[in-house]
Amino acid sequence: MRDLAVELFNKRLKALRKEKMYYNKFIFNGHFMVFLLILLGAFIFGYGEWLQHIPDNVNFALIAAIILGIISIFPIRPLLTEADKLFLLPFEKHMTKYMNMSLIYSYFSKISLSVIILVVMFPLFYQINHKAFIFYVFVIISALLFPYLGLRLRWQSYQSRFSLVATNMILLVTYIISYYLLLGPKLYLACVLLLIPVIFEWILKKVKPQYLYPWERMIAVEQRHHMNYYKFVNMFTDVKHLKESAVRRKYLDVLLNVPKGKKFNSNAMYLFLFKRSFVRGRDAFNIIFRLIIIAVLLMVWLPYTIVTIIIGALFMYLILLQMAQFYSQQAYGLWPQVWPVADSKVIKGYEQFLYRLMIVIGIILSVTFIMTHWILAYAAIVFFIVGWLTIRSIIKKLKYQETLLRD
Repeated sequence: MRDLAVELFNKRLKALRKEKMYYNKFIFNGHFMVFLLILLGAFIFGYGEWLQHIPDNVNFALIAAIILGIISIFPIRPLLTEADKLFLLPFEKHMTKYMNMSLIYSYFSKISLSVIILVVMFPLFYQINHKAFIFYVFVIISALLFPYLGLRLRWQSYQSRFSLVATNMILLVTYIISYYLLLGPKLYLACVLLLIPVIFEWILKKVKPQYLYPWERMIAVEQRHHMNYYKFVNMFTDVKHLKESAVRRKYLDVLLNVPKGKKFNSNAMYLFLFKRSFVRGRDAFNIIFRLIIIAVLLMVWLPYTIVTIIIGALFMYLILLQMAQFYSQQAYGLWPQVWPVADSKVIKGYEQFLYRLMIVIGIILSVTFIMTHWILAYAAIVFFIVGWLTIRSIIKKLKYQETLLRD
């Protein structure tokens, strides 16, 4: 039976990797890779310059401890499906091996982020600790060990029906204090705190009631993580499995005035539809909002004129390029069947929507640029030029695709 558990998990893992390989070719295309390389180069250049003038009045140990503490809380990926709660019930007592493999996969699927953060932070603490690095070895060991201990504790919490929020808070506080002491450095106290997740896991094992396997909870966990992955991929290509959702944002209702009178016709219909879908949607709005925040933070943090302009232009290009997928989600949905109109009017409405989005993003990026480079305020026009050229390219491709579809 143990061999069957291993075989089942490996089969699930193989299917998941195959799916990710399929979607990765759409995500890591030529445009996106060029963007990442330029962004990486700008970050390395700015970070190197910043390290030569490190502020003295900032508690970097606390900031780093909070960052490491947050990213050290890994989610569990059980790779379970809705049908498992029925068909795997006879197999329930043999699921221990399956879940152990799940915890190992959950660990290795996320540990790369911790490694990247540790590499980025090392030059900073090497400098501020007078080129001492032995203490950082203990930080690395802890950052590699803590997430696995946390995964084991989270799994015991699921089994014992213990509050996941309370578990996460215990882990977060323990991690932050430990990392802060290690970066202090106060190694002996930090090593003692390493035992907290282990002791708490042992307590849960001893006192937990004999509940049945938490099928519903674990399936819901896997579905949530899988859906979040689909939402991310959906910004690069269409995902058939994605379940659309909407949310009311009252503070943006001013943008959704319904066309009245003569304006309520097929010419204004799709502009209103694209605006409403974007403002009410969860996925596109949230991702674009995060990209804008990242762009603003990078432009403020890297106060070099050329680098700031490049970052702003790249984010303008990336955001508008990702919105190209938004067209197919709406243009081939329900509304064209309810109220059929010419393809040219759909594309025209989408073009008008993109220009309005470009203006909003351009204003935000321009204000950020002018705040740090007010003498060269005129250079902010680059953001609008890049946006205009990107939209022209997107609309040209859409018109060509529609021509092929008609043929």
